[in-house]
Amino acid sequence: MSPSAEPASHVVAEPLAPAGLLGQDEIVILAIKPSGWFVPLVSLPVLASAAVVALAAYLIDPYYPSTYKSLAYIFAIVVSLARLTGACWQWLGRTYILTNLRIMSLRGVNRPLIAQAPLTEVREALLAASLPERLAGLGGIYCYVGEQSLPGIAWTFVSHPAEAHEIVTTAINKAKRTHPNGK
Repeated sequence: MSPSAEPASHVVAEPLAPAGLLGQDEIVILAIKPSGWFVPLVSLPVLASAAVVALAAYLIDPYYPSTYKSLAYIFAIVVSLARLTGACWQWLGRTYILTNLRIMSLRGVNRPLIAQAPLTEVREALLAASLPERLAGLGGIYCYVGEQSLPGIAWTFVSHPAEAHEIVTTAINKAKRTHPNGK
């Protein structure tokens, strides 16, 4: 990903964007998915809880029949695998798209929920990272739209977040300069 905000080929976004999402005058600048670290990081609380259950079963083993230990291990494994599978589906259905006119976040596999905002209405785009994101070299871009106090668009678990943030802010500034009612 280059730090410039030059439009990418329209073909690049076709596999990532649902049919009919982009307008005729829209040029895709950036179309990305969250990092692969998304799956383990969003699953971390459940995986940690399953590990605690398995550890507890191991530590109290002398006091209970081995059947309980086996059931606790099986429970921890099934819950962990279910959460990892769910996180994989979440990752598959998550796409972030920046065009010359708007910024979008798509979530969902069958019927994606689309959060979008015209670039001219984006008041601020902040770069932030939670501790797990920082440890994995990831970050999030949070766009505040209009007078909202909460971000209207959130791109989380983005690889190379500083570069992506630079591309987003460049596109926002360019849209505000070229828009006839630029804010």
